[in-house]
Amino acid sequence: MNNKRKPIIGITTSLELNPNRLNDYKTIVSVDYSKAVINAGGIPFILPITENTEVIREQIQLLDGLLLSGGGDPDPILYGEDCLQEVGSITPERDKFELEILDEFMKTGKPIFGICRGLQIANIYFGGSLYQDVKYIDTTVNHMQKWLPDLPTHNINIEKDNILFDIFGEKTRINSYHHQMIKDLGNGLTAIAKANDGIIEAFQNKNHNFFYAVQWHPEMMAVRGNEKMQEIFDKFVKSCEKLHSMNQN
Repeated sequence: MNNKRKPIIGITTSLELNPNRLNDYKTIVSVDYSKAVINAGGIPFILPITENTEVIREQIQLLDGLLLSGGGDPDPILYGEDCLQEVGSITPERDKFELEILDEFMKTGKPIFGICRGLQIANIYFGGSLYQDVKYIDTTVNHMQKWLPDLPTHNINIEKDNILFDIFGEKTRINSYHHQMIKDLGNGLTAIAKANDGIIEAFQNKNHNFFYAVQWHPEMMAVRGNEKMQEIFDKFVKSCEKLHSMNQN
């Protein structure tokens, strides 16, 4: 009998108020993340926001990988700025939770994958900053599309020697659902993909076993039939499986 278990992937969530019920908050995350993880051979584990450090550490013991999901804007106070015009909704509770679980997860060496907001909060964790809205940069590229999530919006140019280059080569087209973007790249991070306007669309932490983050939403494209985007999740989950197997031996 094969007792080998599938890798467990923790997925961070949003904290949203139920508009129909006073003081009733819900843990929310798109099902696309779970579908992409399942299709890659992993087991999704939805992480509710908590301030309890002991609970966070116990959660991490169960996990083989961490997926930082998309969502609202990180609080600009985290990188020393006032809220400027056009900043969206912020959730300090989520910021605090994700920064803490990221800090604890870094100590384990387990794989980490950030998507959209996940890229932004990870950049902040490493000392980077954000443009609080696309109006603060000089670009005509559409970074917030209004059509179907599986349809690409713009090209990205990819550097060599990383999983994105392995999958796509030098260029590919991506979808785009963000109004904020990296301004100053965090310490120890390497930009591995940029849009034609120079906006960083992906980075890697080469000092970590597997730490990639992308500004677009590959899960939306993957679960709607884009096999190349699914390969990102395949490589992520495979990395989690490999490290788990090594730790079991």
